[in-house]
Amino acid sequence: MADEGKRDPFRSHEAGEGEGQSERADRGLSDRVRRAMAAGLEVASRSKDDFVRAATSEIGSWLDRMDVQGELAKVLSKMVLEVKAEIRFRPREDGTLAAEATSETKVKDDAKA
Repeated sequence: MADEGKRDPFRSHEAGEGEGQSERADRGLSDRVRRAMAAGLEVASRSKDDFVRAATSEIGSWLDRMDVQGELAKVLSKMVLEVKAEIRFRPREDGTLAAEATSETKVKDDAKA
């Protein structure tokens, strides 16, 4: 009769005694998982915010140091721009001239030209 005070967790579901304990254990486990997930998401969010802040700061300082005019001059100096234009003047029925223009534009790399 000393065994009456002890509960066998494998047999307690038969008697209905362990259902409350099992539910509490499941609830406790799911609560721990939920809290762990929330903490993980919070850390990930802070890490993302820190990364974006650092990247934005770095890109901003890089753009401040960049000589856009000089870089554009370097790029354009390595290119050849060829423009061919043809303009024709044709008389209209009312006696005035009308201009008709056609053009062709090519951009070539200076190394290939």
